[in-house]
Amino acid sequence: MADDAPAASLPVYLASALPPGARLELFQYPLYARGRPLPVPASAAQRGQRITSRWRPRADRVEMDMPLDMREAVYDQERGAEMGESAARMGTIGAVKQERDAPAPKLDRIRLESAAVPNATRYFVGTVSDGALHLSPLHSVLQLRPSMQHLDVMHELADAERRRDAEEEERARGVVSLNVAVRAESGGAGADVLAAQREAEAERWVDMRWTDDGSAEAQAAHQHLLATSTAPLYSSSEAHGYL
Repeated sequence: MADDAPAASLPVYLASALPPGARLELFQYPLYARGRPLPVPASAAQRGQRITSRWRPRADRVEMDMPLDMREAVYDQERGAEMGESAARMGTIGAVKQERDAPAPKLDRIRLESAAVPNATRYFVGTVSDGALHLSPLHSVLQLRPSMQHLDVMHELADAERRRDAEEEERARGVVSLNVAVRAESGGAGADVLAAQREAEAERWVDMRWTDDGSAEAQAAHQHLLATSTAPLYSSSEAHGYL
């Protein structure tokens, strides 16, 4: 059928021009509109804010802090102050050490945290240039979603306040509370998961510099995705091996 006719026939080359120690990762943003760049509001750019990111190499975890639009028309100032206080107590997400009597800063950034997507097979990134398809091996795929840590801190603060009120009420009534601790059995799959999580949390963060796809740095990096050799590739596999 005419509709099934191939649109083009392209030679395929395998690129291997990444700098030593570099690796190619794909970031996905499931909660952002497809085909749109990451939003940096004009009001945030005027404040001198930009996207910042950091990385834990062994755990392969990425965090990104993205500026928020803090205009009165779109930003809840009261709620922002509550979340800013939680972020300041947590020591992250735009937190700045304040004097005890000084008001906490408003939350001016949202943090994205990565989660690894298991590799079902080996993936490649394809770049079309000068009528040829250049393939570069992909190290991993990470999905980034907003972190809710500041909300967790808000709930913890509210729970702690309720516990203090309950303890004061019990002391006033002369009630003595008894705490019982249950020791968990060591070993097992759960212990291995907790140990791996503790090891990942203990790893030092490495700061990264975020550049837009239209920058000179991004264009230079794009050149590493093009094959330097156009020698033909020959498959050593038989057709029945992958069908």
